[in-house]
Amino acid sequence: MKIIIVMLALIVVAISMYGLMTKDFSYGPISSLLLGILFAIMGIEEYKMKGKDGWGMFLIIGSLIIIVMALFSFLLCLSGINN
Repeated sequence: MKIIIVMLALIVVAISMYGLMTKDFSYGPISSLLLGILFAIMGIEEYKMKGKDGWGMFLIIGSLIIIVMALFSFLLCLSGINN
């Protein structure tokens, strides 16, 4: 599970750095979606280890918000409103 977390974190950082360096933010929704998945995995792992005493529920709720916003961003890009 740690390998998946590290790989997702590296991919999110790489996509975000690419967007900042080139000022091409078209990959932003992909980065947000992967960040939401990363938070969900971290939240589930934290919840399994510490139960309700840890940060697991906050990470899971945050991941759901991030994933929903990323899906809305995808829909905006597909509909052409953003152009």
